[in-house]
Amino acid sequence: MSKPWLYQLDRDYSYKHPQLRGIEFENAWIKISNGTLIVKARYAWDGCTPKWSVFGVWWVGVPDGILRLGKPWTYYASLIHDALCQFRDKIAISKRAVTQIFNDVMERDQFPLRPIYRWFVDKLGPQDFLIN
Repeated sequence: MSKPWLYQLDRDYSYKHPQLRGIEFENAWIKISNGTLIVKARYAWDGCTPKWSVFGVWWVGVPDGILRLGKPWTYYASLIHDALCQFRDKIAISKRAVTQIFNDVMERDQFPLRPIYRWFVDKLGPQDFLIN
């Protein structure tokens, strides 16, 4: 049986962003405090979606980019976006803020298709956030 995710953190990952200021949240997988998001070790996600499993392998769908420094180009952007979206009904954050964070991580990581991925996340990603 194949696993329902592509990636799993082997250690905690933290990311600081102005859009996270003023948000306090913690559960078993993430913590947001003092403008910093910590995604905890063993958190698993499926990269940029949608993707479909073909013969037990997640290959068909939105590419995560080529390996760059040992990780796909969108590894951290998709990690942060997926973690924030997974708990969007509990975190006081807007879709606009999550999309901006996704964009900024891709910009930091110099992903050349950033404008296209941002547009698709904005238009086709989750729309039902706790706040507008």
